[in-house]
Amino acid sequence: MAGDSLAPSQTGATPNRLKRKAPASSPVASSSTSLGADEAAGEEDIEELEREVADLGRRILERRRDAAVRYTKAVATRLLGLRPPACVEIPSEAQAAAETLHVEAEQNRIEKVKTLKLKTEANIAALPKVVEQIKECVARMDKLERLNLSTHPVYERKP
Repeated sequence: MAGDSLAPSQTGATPNRLKRKAPASSPVASSSTSLGADEAAGEEDIEELEREVADLGRRILERRRDAAVRYTKAVATRLLGLRPPACVEIPSEAQAAAETLHVEAEQNRIEKVKTLKLKTEANIAALPKVVEQIKECVARMDKLERLNLSTHPVYERKP
């Protein structure tokens, strides 16, 4: 192909997609040696830049391929970590132990419910006494209000 040129030092380099223009021949350029040396140096610079561009293109492609592989591996390991453990058959001895643990947990729960029930019954039984004490306190407050004694302003209610 016309635009595909490989650098001599790079045998497996990717093809260069930059097309070079052919230098225009002029009678002044052929007679002057300093201009010819400048053109040769310019050509070498251009070839060096083309090699660098080809190398950068190759490295970018490698990075893209590597990034895709790394991404798929990371996703796969993350999904493996999130997967629930496999359901394993429990041997009969382990099943019996698990059942006894379950029965013990159920008995503990029943005991807790019974103690809660006893405490609430005790609180309900104590309610009449509490109501009686509240009535006595209210009666004392009413009695103090009827006495019309001067009280310190700190103890008075704000309207």
